[in-house]
Amino acid sequence: MRKRLAFLWTPVVLGVALMLPATTAATSYGQITFVNGYCSGNNTVNGTFKVHKNSGFYATKLTLTMKGQGWHNGAWHTEYNIGTASKMVNTSQGANLSRVAWFNPGHAGKHRMTAVGKIWNGSYVVAKGNVRSGTCQ
Repeated sequence: MRKRLAFLWTPVVLGVALMLPATTAATSYGQITFVNGYCSGNNTVNGTFKVHKNSGFYATKLTLTMKGQGWHNGAWHTEYNIGTASKMVNTSQGANLSRVAWFNPGHAGKHRMTAVGKIWNGSYVVAKGNVRSGTCQ
């Protein structure tokens, strides 16, 4: 009789677990954020970007690739590759990579910066995110 009751509860528990939102069941690896920024003379975009790795999983490296973009012909286009910053972390603990960057296009129009943050384990990308700054004119 006890074995039958155990089998009866299994579908109930599994059903409740499947009804939970995916974010409840999934692990968050970290986040990329645009910390702050401002516009200065001649359409220069200034800002700070940050990649944060949560604890609870192993990673070897954090990278942050930043680009300067301009608005023309109805779309954003990359005008300058600012560069990629990386930090070796080799840990299961939390880790951060933060960089200050600026983009001076030297011409009029709307401009912004974008960044792609990645969390690596060896040669595999564990997590990836995109963020952008505000627009300067």
